[in-house]
Amino acid sequence: MLQRYQRHFLFAFILLSLDVVARPPSSIVVLDFELNDLTYTEDNQSEIKRTASLAPLLSEALSSSFTLIPVSQSAYHSANQGVGYLIQHPSVAADLGNAHQADWIVVTRLHKPSFLFAYLIAYVVHVPSGTALPKRIVEIKGQQAKLNQRGVNKLAEQITQQIATFKQ
Repeated sequence: MLQRYQRHFLFAFILLSLDVVARPPSSIVVLDFELNDLTYTEDNQSEIKRTASLAPLLSEALSSSFTLIPVSQSAYHSANQGVGYLIQHPSVAADLGNAHQADWIVVTRLHKPSFLFAYLIAYVVHVPSGTALPKRIVEIKGQQAKLNQRGVNKLAEQITQQIATFKQ
């Protein structure tokens, strides 16, 4: 009798294992970070350069959990009608993701209210439903590359967890 239950348990375990193995990872688009610099520095070229480095870092951090889908600059600019537009219009972000056959799209922003710290902000949109999940915010203090990487890694963890717990 015990052997019979063991066989049923083993069979169920194998079926569940095959389901996990057979399911491909979700696909995701990570858009470039928009810079919202409130410090009003005359020459903020270093901040623009820093901001441009963040999306590749986030993409790399998410690449172990998701299939990354690139979006051309022309497709991004035609969907984005201005700073913050895709944040305020998740359905348009979902349309952009849908055009690239993605499951998820991440709209990002670097909000810099001070010289001392900045916020990495991510808005995750479920493309098939157009549902915008609650925004994720990570504070980074300082401008060293090591701190940027640490903040991006933390943001990637939050995004991964948020997507994993999403229920349609």
